[in-house]
Amino acid sequence: MLNLNADHRTALFSNIAPYYDLSVDLLTFGFYAKFLRKAIDILAPQKGEKILDLCSGTGRVASWIAQTVGKEGEVIGMDVSKNMIEVARKRYGTLKNVIFIQKDVTEPWGYQNYFDGIFVSFSLHEISELERPRVIEQSCLALKKKGRMVIADFNPEISGRSKAFLLIFFNLFERENLTFLSFGQKEILMKVGSKRIKIFRALAGILQISLALKE
Repeated sequence: MLNLNADHRTALFSNIAPYYDLSVDLLTFGFYAKFLRKAIDILAPQKGEKILDLCSGTGRVASWIAQTVGKEGEVIGMDVSKNMIEVARKRYGTLKNVIFIQKDVTEPWGYQNYFDGIFVSFSLHEISELERPRVIEQSCLALKKKGRMVIADFNPEISGRSKAFLLIFFNLFERENLTFLSFGQKEILMKVGSKRIKIFRALAGILQISLALKE
């Protein structure tokens, strides 16, 4: 059984940074990239907008969003892993409308009413149970009025046979993050200022894309 603490997981992601995208794409037969593309479509970035890619990893998603917002827009990729940020800068550093910042997202960001949209994929479940609400609250503060946030991750409200399967997966590979499967994500989003929340599910409900619109 694989059971890594937070520091070991951070080190693991840092070590595989150069191969992360290729490895996940191969393991999921390309589904992972398609799922992220769908989540970006739901975020619907527009020309000239400012978008934050939270826990941006290798910067691939940030580069996709940058193509849509254009030279008038701005994309900021933020990640705690130095290696991930280095890979992102190496691959996409020539893009004039993208900035990659190494930062622990559980710490204060320094942004208020700045972003039109925030995108976070397969990272919220990696954040500790105590810090998750704080990260969502910071996201709301960083968004402009009527801004939106997209969370693409495992489904924290899963039930039935799909939940049984996901519990097995988490016990094998994400045991320290099991609390995510009882995380009241929707309630916290509404508590911090989301006016409306739309849910999109995939893979028999195992994965979920949440679109939260700020008041």
